[in-house]
Amino acid sequence: MVKRSVLALFIVLLFSSNRVGAQDVNIIGGNQLNKSVQVAAPDTFPLLEIDEVELEKIPDLRTQFEKLNSSYSSPVAPSENLLRFLKKDEVELSPEAQYWVDWVRDPSTVISPWMTFRDTMIVNPLFTPLLFRGGLIPEDFRLSDKDFVSKLRPNYSLFKPDTTLFQDEVLKNKLQNMAYDYVRINHPEYFRYSERDLPTDIVQTHIIKKPTYEPELIKIEKDPNAFSDVDAPVKFIPERRYWTSHFESAIQFAQNYISPNWHKGGVSTLNLTNRQYFVYNYNKDKIQFTNELEWKTNVYTAPKDTLRDYKIGDDVLRLHSNIGYKAFNKWFYTFDATFQTQMFSNFAENTDNKLAGFLSPFSINLGLGMKYDLNKSFANNRYKKLTLSTNLAPLSYTFMYSTNKNIDLGRHGFKKIEGTEDEYEHKLSQFGSTINATMTFQFNRNISWYSRFYYFTSYDRMLGEFENRLTMAISRFFSTTISLNLRYDDAVAKKDDFDSYLQVNELLSFGFNYKW
Repeated sequence: MVKRSVLALFIVLLFSSNRVGAQDVNIIGGNQLNKSVQVAAPDTFPLLEIDEVELEKIPDLRTQFEKLNSSYSSPVAPSENLLRFLKKDEVELSPEAQYWVDWVRDPSTVISPWMTFRDTMIVNPLFTPLLFRGGLIPEDFRLSDKDFVSKLRPNYSLFKPDTTLFQDEVLKNKLQNMAYDYVRINHPEYFRYSERDLPTDIVQTHIIKKPTYEPELIKIEKDPNAFSDVDAPVKFIPERRYWTSHFESAIQFAQNYISPNWHKGGVSTLNLTNRQYFVYNYNKDKIQFTNELEWKTNVYTAPKDTLRDYKIGDDVLRLHSNIGYKAFNKWFYTFDATFQTQMFSNFAENTDNKLAGFLSPFSINLGLGMKYDLNKSFANNRYKKLTLSTNLAPLSYTFMYSTNKNIDLGRHGFKKIEGTEDEYEHKLSQFGSTINATMTFQFNRNISWYSRFYYFTSYDRMLGEFENRLTMAISRFFSTTISLNLRYDDAVAKKDDFDSYLQVNELLSFGFNYKW
């Protein structure tokens, strides 16, 4: 009996002590937490009297951002194009759209609101002391399947919201919640603070206002889509060039070496070809003035000549001018003039007999007629071009003269003096008709064909020249040239070794070539 009374007295005392201790304990159950009421209290920090001069010395967050970010540009007023689409009175932008608009206007808004200025401390729940917020039961806790109805009757929405915006913020919050839940479930002993331990006093801070400058927005007084007050741009008309020039320079060679003991014999040769061509034209309204200067020389070694080491194969100095007045379409009334001679003296092999020299002879051709001028481009290839110029002179005059009377005048077409065997006149005048045509066909960027045709007849004598030159460019400054020159003159006496009026000069060369 005594033992039962002692046991009852112990239970009563134990129950009374638990009731007394429970008066200071907040009951936490489920998602409920008895939170203490916060009471406003004045700021414990004393107020500082700061002058405006000292206030200006305090660096703001934007200034620091400008120092750290070199790509930062100060915010500018929105342009008229942006104000056309931003009508805040009618449509309010979504938070996502307002975020990107603020980003364009002021890049400093990307600074996280968690960053403070004085201590530059990032307030992240993952790196702060653990604080127990309650909520032992999950907020989405349900005893039934919330997707049961949707699984039976699936509802396909017509619009799928865009979930790609602010994914970094969503993932950051999800990571923080996962870490918090893990510690709350597996290691509750790590919690040393709860929300009831937070201070109940609210610190009232003293706000320091700094005068700021806000630029005024541009006021749109007229319709932004109307451009009636905008003047048309001034049309640029470049100054026309009436004089144009063109120059071609080519120095090419061909070489052949044969040793003295070569089983079939032969001699070594070296061939050097030079061509300089200059054009200076004038074209305005109906007037066209063409000027051409061409000099070409062909020099080759002469091993069989005992008096000279070289010979002149081709030597031509030609000056051609043509002035025309436009008649119709591509036809012009023209006056044509040509002067032709050679630069160097040429001798017969193993003799001192001069065959030709400077102004020995020279010829002048004048003619009245018409010219057809064609310049054609091809649409499928921008480098493919055709240039054709043909001058027809029904009324023409040719004058030939030789300053040296001791040259072989017969091979140049001078008339023989009557009553003599080997004496020729050193001047010649002829009237007739002339055809002078030039053509340049550019196949592509590297291959071109140049052709010149000259024909003169006095109705008792015929003189014709046909020059062809095929140029294949290897690079900008080097090319290979195939030349074929044909000449027909029935005034030249035939030779025993070559019984024909047709003269042929063919050459294959390689060397320097330049154009501008």
